[in-house]
Amino acid sequence: MISLKKLAVWLALALPLASLAPSAEAAYQLCALRDGPSGPCTCKSDDAAAGEFKVVPKRYCRTAKATQAPKPKDSENTDAATSVQETGAVTDSKPSAPETGAAAPPSEEKDSAAQPSSASPPETLSIPASKKLIEVRSRGKLLCGVNSSRLGFSNQTQTGDWAGIDAEFCRAVAAAIFGDVTKVEFIALENADRFSALRSNKIDVLSRNTTWTMQRDIEEQVDFAGVFFFDGQGFLTTDDRGLVSAQQLAGTTLCVEQATTSEQNMAYYFESHKINITSKAYPNHDAMLEAYKAGECDAFTGDRSSLFADRAALPEPDRHAILPEVISKEPLGPAVAKGDEEWAAIVRWTLAALINAEEVGLTKAMAGAKEPLAGDANRLVQGSGPIGVKLGLSSSWVRDIIAGVGNYGEVFETNVGSQSPLGMERGINALWKRGGLLYAPPMW
Repeated sequence: MISLKKLAVWLALALPLASLAPSAEAAYQLCALRDGPSGPCTCKSDDAAAGEFKVVPKRYCRTAKATQAPKPKDSENTDAATSVQETGAVTDSKPSAPETGAAAPPSEEKDSAAQPSSASPPETLSIPASKKLIEVRSRGKLLCGVNSSRLGFSNQTQTGDWAGIDAEFCRAVAAAIFGDVTKVEFIALENADRFSALRSNKIDVLSRNTTWTMQRDIEEQVDFAGVFFFDGQGFLTTDDRGLVSAQQLAGTTLCVEQATTSEQNMAYYFESHKINITSKAYPNHDAMLEAYKAGECDAFTGDRSSLFADRAALPEPDRHAILPEVISKEPLGPAVAKGDEEWAAIVRWTLAALINAEEVGLTKAMAGAKEPLAGDANRLVQGSGPIGVKLGLSSSWVRDIIAGVGNYGEVFETNVGSQSPLGMERGINALWKRGGLLYAPPMW
Protein backbone atom coordinates (compact mmCIF):
# COMPACT_ATOMS: atom_id res chain seq x y z
CA MET A 1 0.00 0.00 0.00
CA ILE A 2 1.50 3.37 -1.13
CA SER A 3 1.05 6.07 1.43
CA LEU A 4 -0.76 9.25 0.45
CA LYS A 5 2.43 11.20 1.09
CA LYS A 6 4.49 9.11 -1.36
CA LEU A 7 1.71 9.27 -3.97
CA ALA A 8 1.62 13.04 -3.78
CA VAL A 9 5.41 13.25 -4.30
CA TRP A 10 5.24 10.85 -7.30
CA LEU A 11 2.46 12.85 -8.97
CA ALA A 12 4.35 16.10 -8.45
CA LEU A 13 7.33 14.65 -10.34
CA ALA A 14 5.38 12.80 -13.06
CA LEU A 15 3.00 15.53 -14.22
CA PRO A 16 5.65 17.97 -15.57
CA LEU A 17 7.31 15.11 -17.45
CA ALA A 18 3.98 13.97 -18.90
CA SER A 19 3.45 17.43 -20.36
CA LEU A 20 6.61 16.91 -22.46
CA ALA A 21 5.57 13.53 -23.91
CA PRO A 22 3.50 13.19 -27.09
CA SER A 23 -0.22 13.41 -26.48
CA ALA A 24 -2.21 10.20 -26.83
CA GLU A 25 -4.34 12.08 -29.36
CA ALA A 26 -1.18 13.34 -31.15
CA ALA A 27 -0.53 16.99 -31.88
CA TYR A 28 0.78 16.25 -35.38
CA GLN A 29 -1.06 16.45 -38.71
CA LEU A 30 -0.19 16.00 -42.42
CA CYS A 31 2.70 13.66 -41.67
CA ALA A 32 4.58 12.47 -44.75
CA LEU A 33 8.00 11.40 -46.02
CA ARG A 34 8.79 14.57 -47.96
CA ASP A 35 11.86 13.46 -49.91
CA GLY A 36 11.08 9.87 -50.84
CA PRO A 37 11.40 6.66 -48.83
CA SER A 38 14.66 7.68 -47.17
CA GLY A 39 13.66 11.24 -46.53
CA PRO A 40 12.66 12.80 -43.22
CA CYS A 41 9.20 12.38 -41.80
CA THR A 42 7.71 15.83 -41.32
CA CYS A 43 4.50 16.83 -39.64
CA LYS A 44 2.47 19.94 -39.06
CA SER A 45 2.24 20.58 -35.32
CA ASP A 46 -0.34 22.58 -33.44
CA ASP A 47 2.20 25.15 -32.30
CA ALA A 48 3.95 25.53 -35.68
CA ALA A 49 3.88 28.74 -37.63
CA ALA A 50 2.02 28.95 -40.93
CA GLY A 51 3.71 26.72 -43.50
CA GLU A 52 6.14 25.24 -40.95
CA PHE A 53 6.68 21.49 -40.75
CA LYS A 54 8.71 19.71 -38.08
CA VAL A 55 11.00 16.73 -38.58
CA VAL A 56 9.79 13.89 -36.36
CA PRO A 57 10.59 10.17 -35.98
CA LYS A 58 9.65 8.19 -39.07
CA ARG A 59 7.12 6.11 -37.16
CA TYR A 60 4.74 9.06 -37.39
CA CYS A 61 4.60 8.44 -41.16
CA ARG A 62 3.64 4.80 -40.60
CA THR A 63 0.46 5.38 -38.64
CA ALA A 64 -2.98 4.75 -40.06
CA LYS A 65 -3.84 8.40 -39.64
CA ALA A 66 -1.52 11.34 -39.57
CA THR A 67 -3.21 12.56 -36.38
CA GLN A 68 -2.89 9.25 -34.51
CA ALA A 69 -0.08 8.75 -31.98
CA PRO A 70 2.47 5.98 -32.75
CA LYS A 71 2.02 2.61 -31.09
CA PRO A 72 4.46 1.58 -28.40
CA LYS A 73 7.45 -0.23 -29.88
CA ASP A 74 6.64 -3.48 -28.14
CA SER A 75 3.30 -3.69 -29.96
CA GLU A 76 4.44 -2.70 -33.47
CA ASN A 77 4.06 -5.44 -36.06
CA THR A 78 7.16 -5.61 -38.21
CA ASP A 79 5.57 -7.89 -40.82
CA ALA A 80 2.89 -5.33 -41.75
CA ALA A 81 3.00 -4.21 -45.36
CA THR A 82 2.53 -0.58 -46.11
CA SER A 83 0.79 1.33 -48.85
CA VAL A 84 0.93 4.96 -49.83
CA GLN A 85 -2.30 6.88 -49.33
CA GLU A 86 -3.35 9.98 -51.19
CA THR A 87 -2.32 12.14 -48.23
CA GLY A 88 1.27 10.93 -48.50
CA ALA A 89 1.09 9.01 -45.17
CA VAL A 90 1.76 5.26 -45.13
CA THR A 91 -0.69 2.84 -43.48
CA ASP A 92 -0.82 -0.83 -42.57
CA SER A 93 -2.34 -2.96 -45.33
CA LYS A 94 -2.08 -6.46 -43.70
CA PRO A 95 -3.47 -7.67 -40.39
CA SER A 96 -0.99 -7.86 -37.55
CA ALA A 97 0.75 -11.17 -36.89
CA PRO A 98 0.20 -12.89 -33.54
CA GLU A 99 2.13 -11.36 -30.65
CA THR A 100 3.89 -14.66 -29.88
CA GLY A 101 7.20 -15.01 -31.65
CA ALA A 102 7.03 -11.59 -33.26
CA ALA A 103 10.35 -10.28 -34.51
CA ALA A 104 11.92 -7.25 -32.97
CA PRO A 105 11.05 -3.94 -34.63
CA PRO A 106 13.59 -2.81 -37.23
CA SER A 107 15.81 0.19 -36.62
CA GLU A 108 14.94 3.67 -37.89
CA GLU A 109 17.42 3.26 -40.77
CA LYS A 110 15.88 -0.03 -41.94
CA ASP A 111 12.41 1.41 -41.64
CA SER A 112 13.30 4.29 -43.95
CA ALA A 113 14.82 2.00 -46.58
CA ALA A 114 11.73 -0.18 -46.65
CA GLN A 115 9.29 2.69 -46.99
CA PRO A 116 7.67 3.22 -50.40
CA SER A 117 7.77 6.73 -51.83
CA SER A 118 5.41 9.08 -50.06
CA ALA A 119 4.63 10.96 -53.25
CA SER A 120 1.43 9.90 -54.93
CA PRO A 121 2.11 8.12 -58.24
CA PRO A 122 1.57 10.39 -61.25
CA GLU A 123 -1.92 10.18 -62.68
CA THR A 124 -2.04 8.47 -66.07
CA LEU A 125 -4.32 10.50 -68.28
CA SER A 126 -6.39 8.69 -70.84
CA ILE A 127 -6.36 10.52 -74.17
CA PRO A 128 -9.55 9.84 -76.15
CA ALA A 129 -9.04 8.24 -79.53
CA SER A 130 -9.52 10.68 -82.39
CA LYS A 131 -12.63 9.81 -84.38
CA LYS A 132 -11.09 11.43 -87.44
CA LEU A 133 -7.92 9.37 -87.07
CA ILE A 134 -9.98 6.16 -86.92
CA GLU A 135 -11.92 7.29 -89.99
CA VAL A 136 -8.76 8.15 -91.95
CA ARG A 137 -7.08 4.85 -91.06
CA SER A 138 -10.19 2.89 -92.01
CA ARG A 139 -10.30 4.68 -95.37
CA GLY A 140 -6.61 4.02 -95.92
CA LYS A 141 -5.73 7.55 -97.03
CA LEU A 142 -5.79 11.18 -95.98
CA LEU A 143 -8.04 13.63 -97.85
CA CYS A 144 -6.19 16.94 -98.07
CA GLY A 145 -7.65 20.15 -99.52
CA VAL A 146 -5.17 22.21 -101.56
CA ASN A 147 -5.00 25.03 -104.08
CA SER A 148 -5.50 23.86 -107.65
CA SER A 149 -2.62 25.82 -109.19
CA ARG A 150 -0.30 27.85 -107.02
CA LEU A 151 3.31 27.32 -107.95
CA GLY A 152 5.49 26.62 -104.94
CA PHE A 153 2.52 25.86 -102.70
CA SER A 154 0.33 23.31 -104.45
CA ASN A 155 0.13 22.62 -108.15
CA GLN A 156 0.19 19.56 -110.38
CA THR A 157 3.27 18.87 -112.42
CA GLN A 158 3.22 17.58 -115.99
CA THR A 159 3.35 14.04 -114.62
CA GLY A 160 0.26 14.66 -112.51
CA ASP A 161 2.13 14.72 -109.19
CA TRP A 162 1.37 17.41 -106.64
CA ALA A 163 4.21 19.74 -105.62
CA GLY A 164 4.62 22.68 -103.25
CA ILE A 165 4.95 23.31 -99.53
CA ASP A 166 1.21 22.88 -98.88
CA ALA A 167 1.24 19.55 -100.69
CA GLU A 168 4.31 18.50 -98.71
CA PHE A 169 2.51 19.27 -95.47
CA CYS A 170 -0.28 16.93 -96.53
CA ARG A 171 2.33 14.23 -97.07
CA ALA A 172 3.83 14.97 -93.65
CA VAL A 173 0.47 14.32 -91.96
CA ALA A 174 0.10 11.07 -93.96
CA ALA A 175 3.58 10.03 -92.80
CA ALA A 176 2.63 10.71 -89.18
CA ILE A 177 -0.52 8.58 -89.49
CA PHE A 178 0.55 5.77 -91.82
CA GLY A 179 4.34 6.03 -91.95
CA ASP A 180 3.81 6.47 -95.70
CA VAL A 181 3.77 9.80 -97.55
CA THR A 182 1.90 8.34 -100.51
CA LYS A 183 -1.30 7.64 -98.60
CA VAL A 184 -2.90 10.99 -99.35
CA GLU A 185 -5.45 12.16 -101.90
CA PHE A 186 -5.24 15.79 -102.96
CA ILE A 187 -8.53 17.62 -103.47
CA ALA A 188 -8.33 20.94 -105.33
CA LEU A 189 -10.54 23.63 -103.80
CA GLU A 190 -11.49 27.19 -104.62
CA ASN A 191 -11.37 29.86 -101.92
CA ALA A 192 -15.12 29.94 -101.46
CA ASP A 193 -15.34 26.18 -100.90
CA ARG A 194 -12.45 25.46 -98.55
CA PHE A 195 -14.15 25.87 -95.16
CA SER A 196 -17.39 24.17 -96.15
CA ALA A 197 -15.28 21.26 -97.43
CA LEU A 198 -13.88 20.85 -93.92
CA ARG A 199 -17.24 21.12 -92.17
CA SER A 200 -18.91 18.68 -94.59
CA ASN A 201 -16.16 16.08 -94.13
CA LYS A 202 -15.13 16.29 -97.77
CA ILE A 203 -11.55 16.75 -96.59
CA ASP A 204 -9.69 15.88 -93.39
CA VAL A 205 -7.13 18.69 -93.50
CA LEU A 206 -7.06 22.05 -95.29
CA SER A 207 -3.56 22.95 -96.49
CA ARG A 208 -4.35 25.70 -98.95
CA ASN A 209 -2.45 28.97 -98.33
CA THR A 210 -5.15 30.04 -95.87
CA THR A 211 -4.74 33.07 -93.61
CA TRP A 212 -5.44 32.49 -89.92
CA THR A 213 -7.87 35.16 -88.74
CA MET A 214 -10.15 35.52 -85.73
CA GLN A 215 -13.24 35.57 -87.92
CA ARG A 216 -12.32 32.26 -89.55
CA ASP A 217 -11.30 30.67 -86.28
CA ILE A 218 -14.63 31.53 -84.65
CA GLU A 219 -17.28 31.89 -87.35
CA GLU A 220 -16.01 29.28 -89.80
CA GLN A 221 -15.62 26.74 -86.99
CA VAL A 222 -12.11 25.65 -87.91
CA ASP A 223 -8.99 25.08 -85.83
CA PHE A 224 -5.71 26.35 -87.26
CA ALA A 225 -2.72 24.16 -86.46
CA GLY A 226 -0.27 27.06 -86.45
CA VAL A 227 1.63 29.22 -88.91
CA PHE A 228 3.32 27.36 -91.75
CA PHE A 229 4.30 30.47 -93.73
CA PHE A 230 4.43 34.10 -92.66
CA ASP A 231 3.15 36.14 -95.57
CA GLY A 232 1.87 39.62 -96.38
CA GLN A 233 -0.15 41.22 -99.15
CA GLY A 234 1.48 43.13 -101.97
CA PHE A 235 1.00 44.34 -105.55
CA LEU A 236 2.33 43.22 -108.94
CA THR A 237 2.37 45.39 -112.05
CA THR A 238 4.20 45.64 -115.35
CA ASP A 239 7.75 46.90 -115.04
CA ASP A 240 7.43 49.28 -117.97
CA ARG A 241 5.22 51.56 -115.87
CA GLY A 242 8.27 52.47 -113.82
CA LEU A 243 6.37 52.40 -110.52
CA VAL A 244 8.36 52.18 -107.31
CA SER A 245 5.48 52.33 -104.80
CA ALA A 246 1.88 51.16 -104.46
CA GLN A 247 0.94 54.76 -103.69
CA GLN A 248 1.58 55.55 -107.35
CA LEU A 249 -1.33 53.30 -108.41
CA ALA A 250 -3.87 56.15 -108.30
CA GLY A 251 -6.12 56.12 -111.34
CA THR A 252 -5.32 52.51 -112.25
CA THR A 253 -7.49 49.39 -112.38
CA LEU A 254 -6.61 46.56 -110.00
CA CYS A 255 -7.66 42.91 -110.16
CA VAL A 256 -8.37 40.98 -106.98
CA GLU A 257 -9.75 37.55 -106.09
CA GLN A 258 -13.17 37.36 -104.48
CA ALA A 259 -13.81 35.94 -101.00
CA THR A 260 -10.27 36.60 -99.79
CA THR A 261 -8.69 38.81 -97.15
CA SER A 262 -6.85 40.44 -100.08
CA GLU A 263 -10.07 42.06 -101.30
CA GLN A 264 -10.78 43.60 -97.89
CA ASN A 265 -7.19 44.67 -97.24
CA MET A 266 -6.86 46.36 -100.62
CA ALA A 267 -10.04 48.38 -100.14
CA TYR A 268 -8.94 49.49 -96.67
CA TYR A 269 -5.42 50.39 -97.79
CA PHE A 270 -6.44 52.66 -100.65
CA GLU A 271 -9.30 54.24 -98.69
CA SER A 272 -7.03 55.04 -95.73
CA HIS A 273 -4.42 56.58 -98.06
CA LYS A 274 -7.12 58.45 -100.05
CA ILE A 275 -6.01 56.85 -103.30
CA ASN A 276 -8.67 56.36 -105.96
CA ILE A 277 -8.45 53.11 -107.92
CA THR A 278 -10.91 50.96 -109.85
CA SER A 279 -11.29 47.45 -108.47
CA LYS A 280 -12.31 44.35 -110.45
CA ALA A 281 -13.02 41.14 -108.52
CA TYR A 282 -12.80 37.66 -110.06
CA PRO A 283 -14.22 34.37 -108.76
CA ASN A 284 -10.88 32.57 -108.63
CA HIS A 285 -7.17 33.11 -108.96
CA ASP A 286 -6.83 31.77 -112.50
CA ALA A 287 -9.54 34.11 -113.79
CA MET A 288 -7.84 37.07 -112.12
CA LEU A 289 -4.46 36.17 -113.60
CA GLU A 290 -5.91 35.78 -117.10
CA ALA A 291 -7.57 39.18 -116.77
CA TYR A 292 -4.20 40.73 -115.92
CA LYS A 293 -2.54 39.01 -118.89
CA ALA A 294 -5.31 40.29 -121.15
CA GLY A 295 -4.79 43.86 -120.00
CA GLU A 296 -8.12 44.17 -118.19
CA CYS A 297 -6.28 45.58 -115.18
CA ASP A 298 -3.03 47.46 -114.67
CA ALA A 299 -1.99 45.55 -111.56
CA PHE A 300 -3.27 42.87 -109.24
CA THR A 301 -2.93 42.14 -105.56
CA GLY A 302 -2.49 39.07 -103.39
CA ASP A 303 -0.16 37.47 -100.89
CA ARG A 304 3.45 38.18 -101.82
CA SER A 305 4.17 34.46 -101.95
CA SER A 306 1.48 34.17 -104.60
CA LEU A 307 2.87 37.15 -106.50
CA PHE A 308 6.29 35.51 -106.70
CA ALA A 309 4.65 32.33 -107.98
CA ASP A 310 2.55 34.22 -110.52
CA ARG A 311 5.49 36.22 -111.82
CA ALA A 312 7.55 33.03 -112.27
CA ALA A 313 4.73 31.51 -114.33
CA LEU A 314 4.28 34.52 -116.64
CA PRO A 315 5.77 34.28 -120.15
CA GLU A 316 8.31 37.04 -119.45
CA PRO A 317 8.81 37.24 -115.68
CA ASP A 318 11.38 40.04 -115.89
CA ARG A 319 8.78 42.39 -117.39
CA HIS A 320 6.81 42.42 -114.13
CA ALA A 321 7.64 44.02 -110.79
CA ILE A 322 6.48 43.34 -107.24
CA LEU A 323 6.09 46.65 -105.45
CA PRO A 324 7.76 47.01 -102.02
CA GLU A 325 4.70 47.69 -99.86
CA VAL A 326 3.45 44.91 -97.56
CA ILE A 327 0.00 46.01 -96.48
CA SER A 328 -1.13 43.17 -94.23
CA LYS A 329 -0.19 40.28 -91.99
CA GLU A 330 -1.01 36.94 -93.61
CA PRO A 331 -0.09 34.05 -91.31
CA LEU A 332 -0.82 31.04 -93.51
CA GLY A 333 -1.43 27.66 -91.94
CA PRO A 334 -3.23 24.31 -92.14
CA ALA A 335 -6.64 23.89 -90.53
CA VAL A 336 -9.08 21.20 -89.42
CA ALA A 337 -12.75 21.25 -88.47
CA LYS A 338 -13.53 21.95 -84.83
CA GLY A 339 -14.81 19.15 -82.64
CA ASP A 340 -11.93 16.66 -82.58
CA GLU A 341 -9.18 18.00 -80.32
CA GLU A 342 -6.99 14.92 -80.72
CA TRP A 343 -7.05 15.20 -84.51
CA ALA A 344 -6.19 18.90 -84.26
CA ALA A 345 -3.28 17.94 -81.97
CA ILE A 346 -1.92 15.46 -84.55
CA VAL A 347 -1.93 18.12 -87.27
CA ARG A 348 -0.54 20.81 -84.94
CA TRP A 349 2.37 18.67 -83.76
CA THR A 350 3.14 17.54 -87.28
CA LEU A 351 3.81 21.19 -88.09
CA ALA A 352 5.88 21.56 -84.92
CA ALA A 353 7.89 18.46 -85.86
CA LEU A 354 8.92 19.99 -89.20
CA ILE A 355 10.12 23.19 -87.53
CA ASN A 356 11.83 21.50 -84.59
CA ALA A 357 13.58 19.07 -86.93
CA GLU A 358 15.25 21.96 -88.76
CA GLU A 359 16.23 23.52 -85.44
CA VAL A 360 17.98 20.34 -84.18
CA GLY A 361 19.51 19.55 -87.58
CA LEU A 362 17.47 16.43 -88.35
CA THR A 363 17.48 16.16 -92.16
CA LYS A 364 15.66 13.92 -94.59
CA ALA A 365 18.83 11.94 -95.28
CA MET A 366 19.53 11.39 -91.57
CA ALA A 367 15.95 10.35 -90.79
CA GLY A 368 15.84 7.94 -93.71
CA ALA A 369 19.17 6.28 -92.92
CA LYS A 370 19.48 3.13 -90.82
CA GLU A 371 22.12 4.60 -88.53
CA PRO A 372 20.95 5.61 -85.04
CA LEU A 373 20.46 9.29 -84.42
CA ALA A 374 22.47 11.26 -81.87
CA GLY A 375 22.32 14.49 -79.91
CA ASP A 376 19.28 16.75 -80.12
CA ALA A 377 18.01 14.98 -83.25
CA ASN A 378 17.72 11.75 -81.26
CA ARG A 379 16.24 13.63 -78.33
CA LEU A 380 13.48 15.00 -80.57
CA VAL A 381 12.57 11.60 -81.98
CA GLN A 382 12.77 9.75 -78.67
CA GLY A 383 11.11 12.48 -76.64
CA SER A 384 8.11 12.85 -78.95
CA GLY A 385 7.59 9.10 -79.39
CA PRO A 386 5.65 8.20 -76.20
CA ILE A 387 3.30 11.18 -76.50
CA GLY A 388 2.69 10.35 -80.15
CA VAL A 389 1.70 6.84 -79.11
CA LYS A 390 -0.91 8.32 -76.77
CA LEU A 391 -2.35 10.17 -79.76
CA GLY A 392 -2.60 6.91 -81.70
CA LEU A 393 0.61 7.32 -83.75
CA SER A 394 3.70 5.13 -83.86
CA SER A 395 6.69 5.81 -81.62
CA SER A 396 8.71 6.74 -84.75
CA TRP A 397 6.17 9.17 -86.14
CA VAL A 398 8.50 12.20 -86.15
CA ARG A 399 11.29 10.29 -87.87
CA ASP A 400 8.75 9.00 -90.43
CA ILE A 401 7.70 12.57 -91.21
CA ILE A 402 11.22 13.87 -91.75
CA ALA A 403 12.28 10.77 -93.72
CA GLY A 404 9.29 11.38 -95.98
CA VAL A 405 9.44 15.12 -96.70
CA GLY A 406 12.46 16.59 -94.90
CA ASN A 407 12.51 19.32 -92.28
CA TYR A 408 10.94 22.76 -92.70
CA GLY A 409 14.06 24.32 -94.20
CA GLU A 410 14.36 21.56 -96.78
CA VAL A 411 10.69 21.87 -97.74
CA PHE A 412 11.02 25.67 -98.05
CA GLU A 413 14.17 25.73 -100.17
CA THR A 414 12.97 23.02 -102.56
CA ASN A 415 9.56 24.54 -103.24
CA VAL A 416 9.74 28.32 -102.82
CA GLY A 417 13.34 29.14 -101.90
CA SER A 418 16.70 29.23 -103.60
CA GLN A 419 16.28 25.81 -105.24
CA SER A 420 12.92 26.73 -106.81
CA PRO A 421 11.76 28.99 -109.66
CA LEU A 422 10.37 31.45 -107.08
CA GLY A 423 13.78 32.16 -105.51
CA MET A 424 12.32 33.59 -102.29
CA GLU A 425 14.56 34.53 -99.38
CA ARG A 426 13.77 32.97 -96.02
CA GLY A 427 13.22 36.42 -94.47
CA ILE A 428 10.76 36.25 -91.60
CA ASN A 429 10.25 32.57 -92.37
CA ALA A 430 13.72 31.81 -91.01
CA LEU A 431 14.09 30.11 -87.65
CA TRP A 432 13.74 32.39 -84.63
CA LYS A 433 17.43 31.98 -83.76
CA ARG A 434 18.39 33.10 -87.25
CA GLY A 435 16.42 36.34 -87.21
CA GLY A 436 13.05 35.01 -88.38
CA LEU A 437 9.67 34.36 -86.77
CA LEU A 438 9.63 30.59 -87.15
CA TYR A 439 9.19 29.03 -83.70
CA ALA A 440 7.66 25.80 -82.46
CA PRO A 441 6.97 24.51 -78.93
CA PRO A 442 9.43 21.89 -77.62
CA MET A 443 8.53 18.23 -78.07
CA TRP A 444 10.58 16.53 -75.36
